[in-house]
Amino acid sequence: MTKRTSAKYKIDRRMGENIWGRPKSPVNKREYGPGQHGQRRKNKLSDFGTQLRAKQKLKGYYGDLTEKQFRKIYTEAERVKGDTGEMLVGLLERRLDAVCYRAKLVPTIFAARQFVNHGHVLVNGKRTIWKSTTTR
Repeated sequence: MTKRTSAKYKIDRRMGENIWGRPKSPVNKREYGPGQHGQRRKNKLSDFGTQLRAKQKLKGYYGDLTEKQFRKIYTEAERVKGDTGEMLVGLLERRLDAVCYRAKLVPTIFAARQFVNHGHVLVNGKRTIWKSTTTR
């Protein structure tokens, strides 16, 4: 599981939208980005910048996935026939933490990840837990 190293509100302001739908998000109060240079005029993003921003939003929206997790899901979406973007979102929505969050079992996507990792979910009568690749 990934540990969020930066503030969620700061990410909201940098992206320019309220990603997690939090009512107290500062995006609702301020239109500009965080930090010392946030009030300056924004330069136009390049194509790469636009794609990177979209990927970062998607990763953040689904509980701050690691690059490795996201890449694995993307390659699976690419492999399946059909629109890759729709398949990617479909595969992300099928994740167990996303299902728990959508079912309103937990208040946030981050709580959903913790809920699944702590083994509070039964699938076919069996406890599911996130397994680390390292053994102790």
